[in-house]
Amino acid sequence: MPEPDWLEFDFSPGQIILLSDNGSPLAAPLAQSLTQQGAKVVMLSFLHSLTPETSFSKGFDRVVLEEGREIDSQLKAIANKYGSISTFIHLHPPLKKAQDDSYQKQEAAILKQVFFLAKHLKVSLNQAAKQGRSCFLTVAHLDGEFGLSGKRDFSATAGGLFGLTKALRWEWNSVFCRAIDLDPDLESSVAVKHIMAELHDPNRLVAEVAYGVKGRTTLMGV
Repeated sequence: MPEPDWLEFDFSPGQIILLSDNGSPLAAPLAQSLTQQGAKVVMLSFLHSLTPETSFSKGFDRVVLEEGREIDSQLKAIANKYGSISTFIHLHPPLKKAQDDSYQKQEAAILKQVFFLAKHLKVSLNQAAKQGRSCFLTVAHLDGEFGLSGKRDFSATAGGLFGLTKALRWEWNSVFCRAIDLDPDLESSVAVKHIMAELHDPNRLVAEVAYGVKGRTTLMGV
């Protein structure tokens, strides 16, 4: 696929971008790039066992999603403190070389939380879409080819993000929804550039894209 066109839009005052921080090198530069465009970014952290506190990016407002507490009430607390949520970007943890059952269970728990977040973000994102650009983006690190290259291991759990995002795309007609698969070997600066390009893509006919050795690709019939 060719590189996407760039839709210029302003981030409305009083609205925030909720960005999940998985402790990867992507979180801080992406948040910085969004901030430079005038967005108010609030970091959302999940399970400490997968995202150790020492790896969290510094210099941004942060909220830890508490286990055992209703997600809806936590999102309302975020909105009351920082502003209404107009965009959600989920950076999924990349696959660890040495996985164990504990890691897989924790990753599945994060995916479950993303599904619940989507449920409770429905009203906020659709209301924001009436005022301007509202987005729901998920970013996974399969192989840059939707897991079809056959050249590297990847997390099948992370593949669930693509099904979720494509379903929301049909249910939330006014919200820009896109799932992104990034080659794990991409440099952080390049990965951030790709995410920003997809965030600003005016083309709503594309549900999912991948960036890898073949460049920017998508699947036929989606």
